[in-house]
Amino acid sequence: QCVYLGVMAELPSGLLEACVVVGAPSDKLRDVLQVKKTIKNKHKQSPTHCPDNPSMIAETSCDSYSARNVNVPYHCVGISLDVLFFTGGLQLASEQKEDSYHFLVFTDLFGNRTHGVVVQYYTTCLEGVVQNGHRWNSSKPRLYAPFAVCVISKFPYYNALRDCLSCLLVQLRPARQVDFEETIKEFSAKLSLVPLPPPGQLHVSFSIRPLQVVLPSREDQDSPVIDIDLHLPFLCFTHTTLLQVLSCLLQEQRMVFFSSDWARLTLVAESLLLYLQPLSWQQPYVPVLAGGMLDFLMAPTAFLMGCHISHFEEVATEDLILVNIDDGIIQSSLSETVDLPAIPLAAAESFISRAECLQLHYDLELCHLGVGTDANALRCQRRDWQRRLNTQIRNIALELVVNILRGVQDFLSHEHRVFNSEEFLRTREPTDQSFYKKVLETHIFHSFLRDRLNRKWDSFSRMEQNMRNSAYRNHAMTDSPRRPPVSDLSRTAISLRRPIENLLISHFFCLSSGLKYPQEAVKVFRLPEFPPPLAYHYVQNYYSDMVASLGRAINATPPDESSLLARYHYLRGLVNTVSNKRLDALEDFQSLYKTDSDIFPSQMVKSLVDSLPEVERLQADRRPELKRLISRVKRDQELERAHHGNSNEECAVKRFKLPKKYMQLEEFVRCVQESGIVKDQGTIQRLFDALTVGHQKQVGPDLFRVFYTIWKETEAEAQEVCLPASVLEHIEPSEYVFKLSSSVKTSRGVGKIAMTQRRLFLLTDGRPGYVEVAQYRDLEEVKVSSAPFLLLRIPSLKLRVQGRKEAFEANLKTETELWNLMVKEMWAGRSMADQHKDPQYMQQALTNALLMDAVVGSLQSSKAIYAASKLAHFDRIKMEVPMMVPKTTTETLKHKINPSLELAAPQAVDVLLYTPGQLWVSVGGGKVMVFDASSWSLTHTFHVGNARLVRENDQVWMGSEDSVIYIISMLALVCNRQLTEHRAEVTGLALDTYKYSQKVAYSCSAEGTVMVWDVSTLQVKKHFRLSCDRLQSVHSCNETLWCCKFHIYKSTNWEAERSILLLPEVQQTHFALILSLFWSLSDTVKPLHRVTLQDCTGCYCMIKVKNQVWVGCVGRSSTKGKVYILDTETRLVLKELHGHNDKVKALCSAEDRYVLSGAGKHDGKIAIWKVE
Repeated sequence: QCVYLGVMAELPSGLLEACVVVGAPSDKLRDVLQVKKTIKNKHKQSPTHCPDNPSMIAETSCDSYSARNVNVPYHCVGISLDVLFFTGGLQLASEQKEDSYHFLVFTDLFGNRTHGVVVQYYTTCLEGVVQNGHRWNSSKPRLYAPFAVCVISKFPYYNALRDCLSCLLVQLRPARQVDFEETIKEFSAKLSLVPLPPPGQLHVSFSIRPLQVVLPSREDQDSPVIDIDLHLPFLCFTHTTLLQVLSCLLQEQRMVFFSSDWARLTLVAESLLLYLQPLSWQQPYVPVLAGGMLDFLMAPTAFLMGCHISHFEEVATEDLILVNIDDGIIQSSLSETVDLPAIPLAAAESFISRAECLQLHYDLELCHLGVGTDANALRCQRRDWQRRLNTQIRNIALELVVNILRGVQDFLSHEHRVFNSEEFLRTREPTDQSFYKKVLETHIFHSFLRDRLNRKWDSFSRMEQNMRNSAYRNHAMTDSPRRPPVSDLSRTAISLRRPIENLLISHFFCLSSGLKYPQEAVKVFRLPEFPPPLAYHYVQNYYSDMVASLGRAINATPPDESSLLARYHYLRGLVNTVSNKRLDALEDFQSLYKTDSDIFPSQMVKSLVDSLPEVERLQADRRPELKRLISRVKRDQELERAHHGNSNEECAVKRFKLPKKYMQLEEFVRCVQESGIVKDQGTIQRLFDALTVGHQKQVGPDLFRVFYTIWKETEAEAQEVCLPASVLEHIEPSEYVFKLSSSVKTSRGVGKIAMTQRRLFLLTDGRPGYVEVAQYRDLEEVKVSSAPFLLLRIPSLKLRVQGRKEAFEANLKTETELWNLMVKEMWAGRSMADQHKDPQYMQQALTNALLMDAVVGSLQSSKAIYAASKLAHFDRIKMEVPMMVPKTTTETLKHKINPSLELAAPQAVDVLLYTPGQLWVSVGGGKVMVFDASSWSLTHTFHVGNARLVRENDQVWMGSEDSVIYIISMLALVCNRQLTEHRAEVTGLALDTYKYSQKVAYSCSAEGTVMVWDVSTLQVKKHFRLSCDRLQSVHSCNETLWCCKFHIYKSTNWEAERSILLLPEVQQTHFALILSLFWSLSDTVKPLHRVTLQDCTGCYCMIKVKNQVWVGCVGRSSTKGKVYILDTETRLVLKELHGHNDKVKALCSAEDRYVLSGAGKHDGKIAIWKVE
């Protein structure tokens, strides 16, 4: 008898999708019984015809009876249910057999998976059978018929669903046959009432007697549900074999798992795929293949499938990778070994060392405990142990994936969506090349690349960033003296920067190298008891009880536990949705913006909004928060439709290929950026000029191929330079050799001249020795001279160094002119870097010098040196416009950093915010970047529109041009809370302490609205609107709120809710002098004092540090940025600092010890100044 039971009242996000019961039809069972009776009667007449094994009669008699056709879920179309549920065949038995469970995975045509748990149990088929008007005598030998019950869910709740089926069997065994169907329906109806927990810290539990079943939540929105024991593969395989299996998965082989236990097939396969997260298996996946489905293994593509061990010999004829789970063996169908590249050795060794520390046996946890008497308490204890172990295993597996694919993002061009696979392979060890070549061609890697290009911030990204920061702090990258690629050097700038741990503050924020984020305590929400009769009004009462229970949980949760509040609101929104309380559901979902917007169910809310009847729509319009939510949903729908046309671009991943046609400047810029040589558009334009000297302004494919080849060969040659220990003693640990000459004669001996980013030195011939030539900052003169050789004079490079009487001279022969250009450029770059305290100048000079070398090698003509001189950018600046930095600026300037380093062109620094250990930078285009203050490495990026930043405890508030205030956790670097009350661009944010030490925040938007927020509850306390064209900023001081509209200042006492408009004297926009006005807070009628800032045409920002006021301005004569320091008491200008090539737009203080200033888009850098 086959039954497909639909759910009674399907939740939008519920546990049960379908419940299916499969068994032999009743009429067929009667036929079998009749056959058995006939055989027995014949046996009485002729005993010699009795079979040796009477049970064979029943077992063979039912072989031909298959389950009746049923209405099955769409995921199972084309597959007979009896084949999936009765994997060993549907057979009667003469003895009662044990219940058996196994697990299924269904995949539809679009790759969406659903998961099923099947229990197969036996029940007597003679009980209640009526024959010829008489009930069958139950004392006679019984036959047992198999039934299978399968529960199907969208999520892999294997343990939970197995617990549910175990409870169902407890109810079915004593039930009468006539109650069978009703019991199944009641069971499926109960499961249909169970909502799934949202991602995060809240689990859901419910009671199905006699057990309490728990549904664990996902870790985050992108993580899978984990409700299995992840340590099972560690119990089945050795660590080496397990790595072999993972290697085959990463290389997308045709793999078949074998086991004598059907349940083991799915559990082990699911665990292995979870090990690869966030990589996602893209190929066909059927972990359970019954005997009649073996033709699936003839598929020509890669796949992952599972078979019973009895089919091993039959399957082994194909070209497959065979994994015997029972024996822990992996082999090829063609041999007893696997001839595939292994996982890189370093990653494998790290995995094994970590895995050996795992405690895999739960019994060892029980040694010090007594015997438990509460079954549910014991189950809870086991779940907690398993959850901790699963977390450790996921850490180890993720570390393995990161170690294998670390650095992929360094070879991506996000602007052009290109991956330079050849350069990525160059950075891998030679013994690992074959492994990476196979992996790079897989679908699983293509999907991974797509996520990297879309800047997905997942567990891989977090761990890789943590490893990068840890490597810098531990100087792990300085263990090898080999040169890194220039592109990598420009990203890290490790070799160009001295340690700066104590530059800003004595302590700084850092993350560990593993997934050891602060874990929030797991909470379990217990659902009410299921209603006894599942009639409509009882179900509605059940939902009402759940809403009331969630309401009590919300009221009992403090406001600072916003993440937990969000989960309660989410669950209540689900229940209100299915109860047709649409407005209440929308209100719950609206609250997610202020608690955790990451779990906001966009599609569900859109469906709710679209389904609102006219009466409820009018009611929603009278509730401001719902009106805002509905308008935002409509706006998001419009943006989604507009964005739909670009969805194909977001899925595309291209591999870098050399050009096949002539390139104009624009195409050349794109090609060079895709190649990863350099990103800066100015440098690429100078390279274009160099390669087109004497020709039309276009670069041919042959020329570019030669240039690219020489660049990469030179880079590879330099990476192969291995300096002896006697030489390494004389140079910095972070120095690398970037250029090595041929063996030449010099005034200090014969050898090869080596160029690092700091100095020139001579690597002497014979027994390699070190002879210092010069550090770039010590050079006094660089020129081409001539050395006598017999009757000739040969060009030579002549260097004069400070503190040395004798000049250094090297007979570089034909390379003399090239070395002259390169050394001069390095000298000029070093000088500018020292003067401006900006290490990027040195890195840019190094790039220019190496490009000169590649240009000369590719042109091979008389104009090659002239062409290379086009790249002498800093040397030309030094000769044409001497860069003399004022003494005051040099003494005050501490350091410079460039937040636009990864970008093709500089971006304006709009806002700066310093928090302990972190620097928050808002640049043009609405990008907010977070830097680790210990290494100045980029740790995270947010895109929120043009942002205004303010810090509150462990949060950063960001006001955006899309009218939303985003709230970011400083610890987790997660932007998951939003304030949506503003209707226009948020232009200003401020913090203050209100009455009774209650913290409040102020925000203003462009159209003049000012709001006062309760920081703890994120509720609007007050709001008002000023009549102005554009409100620019807001500041709070002594319970007085100051708002700025360009050159008009307004002072508002918000407690009295009245506005006072002040109109001070202001000059026109083109005036020569700017006035800095000091106001008295007690008398705002007129300015208290005016200060004239000389040579200044505009003030853009001001901050108070100690007893000083720092003012960011733009100069009148040079249009360059200036910072003026004023004394708050004397109101005199103490210093005038020149540190930017564009106006100073942002200032912030680092605990009053340093001030950071950010400049406009023509400069785009951040200067760090000492405070006296």
